[in-house]
Amino acid sequence: MSTFIRLLPALIGLVIGTVLYVQDERLTLRTLELATANETITTLQSANDQMATEFKTLQREEIGLRTLLAHQNAALTELDQQQRKTADDLQHALATPPAGRPDCAREPLPVGALRLLQPAKGRGANTGGETPATAGAGAPLPGT
Repeated sequence: MSTFIRLLPALIGLVIGTVLYVQDERLTLRTLELATANETITTLQSANDQMATEFKTLQREEIGLRTLLAHQNAALTELDQQQRKTADDLQHALATPPAGRPDCAREPLPVGALRLLQPAKGRGANTGGETPATAGAGAPLPGT
């Protein structure tokens, strides 16, 4: 037992030394992890600041583009109104004849024109009472 008592302080010292060594290694590892985490935080904060700046720039661009779109919509509406007015003026001009010219749209057609518009009597029949003319390259011309 006396050897045990003599070795006890050495064993306690060895255990304490081992514990201190392990704790030092763990502390070193945690310090490295903390440094890595701080670097990551710094990088993310920097990226966040850049994104915030870009976001503000995009908001300003959006406001400018929306203003431009509003102006273009107003101009498009004005052009549409002008086009409608021009179409109405053109339709009115086409519907009314110029001064001094007859209004053919409101006058009846002459009798000869009405007769030409009538369908022919008896499809394929010769209505003139003449014999049908032969067709072809060597056929005589009518009236000869």
